[in-house]
Amino acid sequence: MPDNSTNKPVLRSLMLQTTMTRSLLLADDHQLFLDGMRLLIDRIEGWEVVGEAHNGYEVLAFLQNNRVECVLMDIEMPELNGIETTRRLKKTSPVVKVLAVSMMGDYSTIRKMLQAGADGYLIKNTGIAELRHALEMVSRGEIYISAELAPVLLEGVAGRKASANPLMEPLTQREREIVAMIAEGMTNEQIAARLYLSPLTVNTHRKNILGKLGCKNTAALIRYVLKNKLLDQ
Repeated sequence: MPDNSTNKPVLRSLMLQTTMTRSLLLADDHQLFLDGMRLLIDRIEGWEVVGEAHNGYEVLAFLQNNRVECVLMDIEMPELNGIETTRRLKKTSPVVKVLAVSMMGDYSTIRKMLQAGADGYLIKNTGIAELRHALEMVSRGEIYISAELAPVLLEGVAGRKASANPLMEPLTQREREIVAMIAEGMTNEQIAARLYLSPLTVNTHRKNILGKLGCKNTAALIRYVLKNKLLDQ
């Protein structure tokens, strides 16, 4: 019988190679929040806090000398707020992901933060499960928005304001509603439950939306929404 023991070190080596630690910078002017966030990140496998910043200038200075994959960005920081910091960061370090973490859940703030280049938006009362999911999504190049913000985005994208945007004119009112729900990260099944439709019908609407707007997939659709300011007031 062949001895497979010689393969074990190789297998262990491969396992180590696939377990990558990704670096996080925490940006908030409240030390108590930073301390609490560190404790949460310590419980999320694959992520490590490599630094803290108390304002936007400290964020930009840290990134000049350190490799960071994601910044958890507060919005209301002194000296340089999170919106302007994100805008400057994306110009100099476009590959760095920005996940906004804020108590502010109004439409105007969300819109400004996303247009500045943020890859996601979380409310500060989030739990560890949602934080883990958001980090994984933005690290894959996807957009993540807290489900709690769904009504805010729905009003902004699918309502009167969105319909005034000429880029939304090819879409029906139902398709505009679905665009809003896709933008907040909802699945076909979740959209179907919200609108009392079948998942198959929602999938058909999704395909029609992608075709009308010239987008290849959902990620491209979300980028299209942000780039063309369909969240604008």
